[in-house]
Amino acid sequence: MNPLLESKLNELNNASDYECWYLVKQPTAFDSICYLVSFLEDFKAQDTPGNLQDYIANKIESLKAVKPNVEISNNYRALRVAAFFGLIRMTNTKYENAIITDSFKEVTLRCNGEYEKTELYLDIIQRQIEKMYISSSIDEEYERVRQEYRLYPVMLLYKILIELGRSTGSYSISMAEYRYLVATTKTFEGFLDTLLLIKLFRDDPDAVTSFEQYRSKFDNRLIQALKQLSTLVVERDSISLNEDYIEEVAHKVYIFEDNPNVFTTENYLGFLGSTKSLFELEEFEEEEELTIYDDAIRVKGGVNTLLYGVPGSGKSWTIEKEYCDNENRMERLVFHPDYTYSDFIGQILPNVSDGIVSYKFTEGPFTSLLKKAYTHPDKMFFLVIEEINRGNAPAIFGEVFQLLDRDDDGTSEYGITNVDIANIVYGNPNKKIRIPSNMSIIGTMNTSDQNVFTLDTAFQRRWNMRMIENTFEGHAYATTTILDTDVTWERFCEVINNEIVTKNIRMTSSEDKRLGTYFVRASDLEYHEEADNLELSEKERIAAKLLNYRFAEKVLKYLWDDAFKFSREDIFKNTIYKSLEEVVNHFNSRSSAKAVGNARLDVFKDEVIDAFLTQEVSNNNVE
Repeated sequence: MNPLLESKLNELNNASDYECWYLVKQPTAFDSICYLVSFLEDFKAQDTPGNLQDYIANKIESLKAVKPNVEISNNYRALRVAAFFGLIRMTNTKYENAIITDSFKEVTLRCNGEYEKTELYLDIIQRQIEKMYISSSIDEEYERVRQEYRLYPVMLLYKILIELGRSTGSYSISMAEYRYLVATTKTFEGFLDTLLLIKLFRDDPDAVTSFEQYRSKFDNRLIQALKQLSTLVVERDSISLNEDYIEEVAHKVYIFEDNPNVFTTENYLGFLGSTKSLFELEEFEEEEELTIYDDAIRVKGGVNTLLYGVPGSGKSWTIEKEYCDNENRMERLVFHPDYTYSDFIGQILPNVSDGIVSYKFTEGPFTSLLKKAYTHPDKMFFLVIEEINRGNAPAIFGEVFQLLDRDDDGTSEYGITNVDIANIVYGNPNKKIRIPSNMSIIGTMNTSDQNVFTLDTAFQRRWNMRMIENTFEGHAYATTTILDTDVTWERFCEVINNEIVTKNIRMTSSEDKRLGTYFVRASDLEYHEEADNLELSEKERIAAKLLNYRFAEKVLKYLWDDAFKFSREDIFKNTIYKSLEEVVNHFNSRSSAKAVGNARLDVFKDEVIDAFLTQEVSNNNVE
C-alpha cells in the first residue's frame, strides 16, 4: 500500500468513534423536522406549562388524523436536527427554551404550514443544508471528538466532485471514498490531500477491503441530509453531481473559495438561522445575529450588591463561595485612585495594520462582560469590583451609573445611549444600553477605608448593602496555632479586637481597625521546623526562616503601624521594644533572646499575654 494511503489508514485506526462528519442519530427529513419545530412553536406559545414530549405526541396524533401520509418522528430529540438545519437556535440544553429562527418562519410563510409541500421551499432546504458547519457548538462533541473539524462539509464535497470531474470527466465518488476519505477531511484547505488519497485509493485494488474494517467507526447519517440536495445524486454506492447543476455548483465553489472560513466563529449560529445563503458576498450584519438574543429566555435575578466589612473578614471568600467561582462567567477588577472611566468602559486606541494607523474602540471589563451576559442568556455573569471605594466610583461609572436602577427581574429600568458600547454588545450603535437580568455587579469595601473616596447617597442607594460579619464560624483554620506558640489564631484575634474596641476610643471608627478572620492565610500560621535543622543546606534553612517570619511581618506590623499607631502602649511593651524592628525581631527569634514558643509573645503586655493563653472563647463572633 502507498505510504500516504497507509498513513490515512493509521489515522482512521487511531480515530475515536464518529470522529468524522456527523449528524445526530435522528430522522433528517426536512418536512418532518419543520413539523416538529411548528409543534415546538405552539408549545412555547401556550399559557399552561406541560411536557414537550407529550405535547408533540398529541400534535402528531391530531395531524395524522387529517394527513395520514405525513411521516413525523415522535421523539422530540429530533429537534437537534432542526438546530443543525438552522430552524431553531439552542440557548441551553432545553428545547423548550430554543429560539425559532427567521429561516423557519420563511419556510412557514412559503408553504402556509403545509410542510410536506417541499416543492414550495426547495431552495431554502438547499440553502440551509449547504450552511451546515461541522463542527459548531450545536454538536455536543465539537470540543472533544470533533474538535479538529472546522468546515462546511457540503462545500468540501462540491469541491472534490468538481475537481474530479474536471480531471477525469466523472463528477462522482464511491461511497467508500466518501466515508473514509472525504467525510474524514477536517478543513476545506485539506481538499488537495483528499483528492490525492482518492487517486491512490482507486489505484490500489485492496484498498477498499483494508478500509472497510473501520466501517462501524464512521457514521454515515449525514448522507440522509445530502440526499435532500437537488445538486447531488446519492445512490447506494456513489455520490455524484446532478448534471443539471454542474455549472451552478462550480460557481458556488468559486464564490466560496474567496472566503472559505466565513462565519466559523461565534456569529455562525446567527448566520445559520438567518435567511442569507453562504454565497451572498455582502457581509452578514452582526446585528442580525445579535438581535435574536432579545427574544431569548433569560436568567433573572441580577443585582448590585456591596459587601462591606473589616479587612480580612472574608469578602472575596464570600464571593467565591456564595456567588460565583467560575472565572469564565466573571470579570474581576480593582478600583484605585488612578482607575478611570476609560479603563472601566473602554477607550479609542490606535491600531497599526500594514503600516496604516487606524483608531478603534477597545472595550473595558464592563463592556466585555455586558456582551457575554447578553449573548449567553442562560447563565448568570458577575462583575466583581474589589475595593470599590478606593477609586472615584461615580466618576468611573459615568453615565453607566444610571443603569444600576433595576426592575424586578434584574434588568436596568432605564436605557442609556452609548454608541461605542452598543456597537460592541449589540452590533447596533442606535440601540439603548441596559444591564441584562443575568448580570450581577458585586462590589467589596473595607470599612476602614471609608476616608479614601466617599460613596455618596445617590450611589449607595442603588446597591444592596451586605455586611460580612467578622466571624470564625465555619472557619478552616480558626484553631490553628500561631507558629510554635500555644495561641490559636481565633484566640489571638479575639483578644486583639477586644483591645481595639474597648481601649482605642481615641480613634474614629476604631472597630474598623479590627483584625479580620481571614487577615492571614493558613500558611502564614504554619511553623517550619526546617529553619533550625542543621542537616539541611543554608539555602533551605533560610527559606524556612522566611516562611516563619511572615506572621510577624504582616500582623505585628499592622498592629504597630496602623491599628495601635497612636496607642501602642495598650498592647505592646513599648518601653522595652521601642520600634517595630525590635518587636518583629524578637517575635521572629532574630534578637539576642532567640525567643521560641510562647516566649515570642513577650513583645506584648503581660495582661495581653495572659488573655492569649486563656483559651475560653465566648462565641464565634470576633468583637
